[in-house]
Amino acid sequence: MLDLLTYIFAELLLRCISFPIGWPLVKLFTLGRYPTKGSWFADRPETQWTAGIGLAVLVLVLMIMLKQLVDW
Repeated sequence: MLDLLTYIFAELLLRCISFPIGWPLVKLFTLGRYPTKGSWFADRPETQWTAGIGLAVLVLVLMIMLKQLVDW
């Protein structure tokens, strides 16, 4: 049961929130080549990379908003 809840949470976080955040960055860095059309819910490496970049950006923005990167 716990595995199912963890899987659902990870899918929700990575696919539904992180992918749209990482999508424009990956498109920009790869000059429009990746992610390909229809890859949002596909189980491909490009989808995982896009979601991972989106998650990294999301974490970085949250750290900036919470002033975690400022050394006082």
